[in-house]
Amino acid sequence: MRAGLAATLLLFAAGAAAADDTPSFAGTWTLNHELSQDLAAKVKDAAGPGQMSGGPKWAEETWLPWGADFSEPERLGVRELLLKAVPAFDDLEIEQSGEEVKTVHGTTGSRIFHLNRASSGTALAGTTVKRDARIQEGQLVLESKGKSSHLREVFILESPKRLVYMLTLEQERLKTPLQARLVYDRAP
Repeated sequence: MRAGLAATLLLFAAGAAAADDTPSFAGTWTLNHELSQDLAAKVKDAAGPGQMSGGPKWAEETWLPWGADFSEPERLGVRELLLKAVPAFDDLEIEQSGEEVKTVHGTTGSRIFHLNRASSGTALAGTTVKRDARIQEGQLVLESKGKSSHLREVFILESPKRLVYMLTLEQERLKTPLQARLVYDRAP
């Protein structure tokens, strides 16, 4: 009987220790520009040039002055939107409690994720974004999927005072996926 009780207590203690092993990403973080990739340059690479190019694929003759194909203004709009968002990545706040994670980029970029279930939120123009969050191998993984985009964010605690943030954005208007590695230091 004592052996059974001891085994039960040992299993309980091991379960409690495993729950305590869940890393806390909570805190206020400041971008370390020296250790981070240049996010604006990464956006420019992924989104392509800042001016329109080409012409409609069906217009083989140049008797009209086509300045762009019909998707170019939309691509430029995505490029401009992403470039305007770059300063919001200078500061990051993460709130983590129980099964909920809230991220705040800048002053207005707040999102809530649930670690125990998928959820949804509203993105630009009122579109719905499906969100998923999990802690996997000590990393916080956040995924947001919209109609034409997929954002995957991975947070890695390099130390109690340093956070590595890997982001990958796939969006149909980008020339290539946007991938960046940002490094944050815990704010005092």
